[in-house]
Amino acid sequence: MKMRTTGKIRAFVIGGAIVLALAVPIAIRAGVSARISGSFAYQNGTLANDRQLHFQNRASNDMFVAATLNDGTFSAYLPPGIYDLRAERGIILKSKIVVGSNDFNIGRVLEPAPLDVRRPFEQQGVAEAIVQSPAPATANMKGRAIASLTMGHTLVQLLYGPAKPLAPIANPTPAIAPVPEASPAAAASPAPGLPM
Repeated sequence: MKMRTTGKIRAFVIGGAIVLALAVPIAIRAGVSARISGSFAYQNGTLANDRQLHFQNRASNDMFVAATLNDGTFSAYLPPGIYDLRAERGIILKSKIVVGSNDFNIGRVLEPAPLDVRRPFEQQGVAEAIVQSPAPATANMKGRAIASLTMGHTLVQLLYGPAKPLAPIANPTPAIAPVPEASPAAAASPAPGLPM
């Protein structure tokens, strides 16, 4: 009896190992993102530091932000797809960037001239938020950035305790002045020009 149970356990462990061995490559392949990097400069060759560039997926319109460093370089981890690289206000700097699973550098991209004819047609606007989340900007953070954010959050909670809701405002003043109510005499009389 004991020998039979041991054999069943051994078969279960071997079967589990095979399933795990098959599932890990699929899971790794599903979570693949490539590091896309480059440098950003103005028309005169000056490096553009502290700018926000956007990789926009052409199929889903998902946006991934890549901030430029002091030397004008930028990078972002992107899932596979075809992207347009846009400047802060929307003009496309480089289009149809095909991203697979391998990291690559797109090279130097230049800010177009201020009066470029494409600017009015490639503008981006900010729409109303669809997702109501306490921190949607951290969704794509990886590595040191998310580690430091988590460590800072933990430290603040240790020092000050968990966040408490704010007290409601006692007598809020309306943003729009109330419309005065019509007197009973005015409500009973017909509007001028209407037959009785």
